Amino acid sequence: MSSPENPNFTTAPSGLGRYFLAFQSPGFRLLWGNSFLTWLAFTLEMLGQGWLVLQLTDSPFWVGATAGIKGVSQVVFSVAAGALVDRMDRRKLLLTVQAIGAIATAALAALVLTDAVHLWHVLLIVTLGGTAAAMNFPANAALTYDVVGPARILNASAFRFMGGSAVRILGALAGGYIIDRLGVGANYTAACGAYLAGGVSLLFLKSPPAASRRDEPFLRAVQAGLTYSLHEPRVRRLLFLSLVTEFFGFSYIQMMPVMARDVLKVGATGLGYLTAMGGVGSLVAMLGLASLGDFKQKGWLLVGTVTGFGAAILLFSLSPWYSLSLALAAVIAAFSSTYDSTISTVIQMTVASEMRGRVLGLYVSTFGTNQIGAFLAGGLATLVSAPFALAIGGIVVTANGLRLLRRARNMTPPTTGASSS
Repeated sequence: MSSPENPNFTTAPSGLGRYFLAFQSPGFRLLWGNSFLTWLAFTLEMLGQGWLVLQLTDSPFWVGATAGIKGVSQVVFSVAAGALVDRMDRRKLLLTVQAIGAIATAALAALVLTDAVHLWHVLLIVTLGGTAAAMNFPANAALTYDVVGPARILNASAFRFMGGSAVRILGALAGGYIIDRLGVGANYTAACGAYLAGGVSLLFLKSPPAASRRDEPFLRAVQAGLTYSLHEPRVRRLLFLSLVTEFFGFSYIQMMPVMARDVLKVGATGLGYLTAMGGVGSLVAMLGLASLGDFKQKGWLLVGTVTGFGAAILLFSLSPWYSLSLALAAVIAAFSSTYDSTISTVIQMTVASEMRGRVLGLYVSTFGTNQIGAFLAGGLATLVSAPFALAIGGIVVTANGLRLLRRARNMTPPTTGASSS
């Protein structure tokens, strides 16, 4: 099958050429660099947001509520994101989204450095950031497909996840050090710099030819995607699994600053190490997943990893020792990254090709619910404790995974039909 940049590409090279297949596309080298820098900005923002809100309010509730507000804006806008990505120049759209990120982080840095920041500033800026985040994933994924073509997309996706895992380690260590030594304002300044550097790489990327688009009114296209997702049992089941896992499971990320400061007593540098260990676990897991090749029983892999993810969160909530918590942070991330990769693959293989973009938009909308779930987790942490809030989330995710064990075989996507392009 040919790619946009090389119409004569029909067979995959062997050896290292096969392993680095996507990098044979010059455009992907630029896009991968952009993804790497964007992941760095996201990691620094994640560390800075929770720590700044704790400094301003001394309240775990507001840590969760701030993340929840960002999640609501992401969910609301993501519903239409898939259709919008299909209608615009994706490179220019991604440039716009990352410019918004740079402006937002620069504004927060200026407010913090001048001692003028208030909680309402943070809430306003994270709302804007949630809207931008809703567009970033589908725009980046679609642009990657445009650049490398169908024959290289799996290899390109693997390297994007690996890059994200590596930068999570480096960004977490750097962010924790910067916050402890230089303050949150310097951390946001570094995040702004990462956004700007990523945008520069996109300036050198030539926009691929626009894919053919159906002449369909925007609202009707969105409605068709919603109708299809609700009426196809396999798709509906996958989206519900993502919704529950994101809401109850991934909200643990926003509770990490509270666990680091109030439970484990390790400060911002300790928080950086916890986040970095998550990057280590994710990187190891992605290398292992890549070694499986085209693993046939994807349904069993999906159910097994989501169940393990919930159980690992539960164990982390019960750990009173920092060394054990570091190891469990790596285990949580290993399960979560394998789950993320698997459910993304299963969804794309399951849906009809003409609905793929819109279903992916709905799938991305579930990402924002992890920050809405942080609102609930922050409330439970304030009323009871942060470990209790994490334990509840872990129990729900584990129970949902066990519930799906009897359907695991049916969740393995078909190899023909809907998945074909």
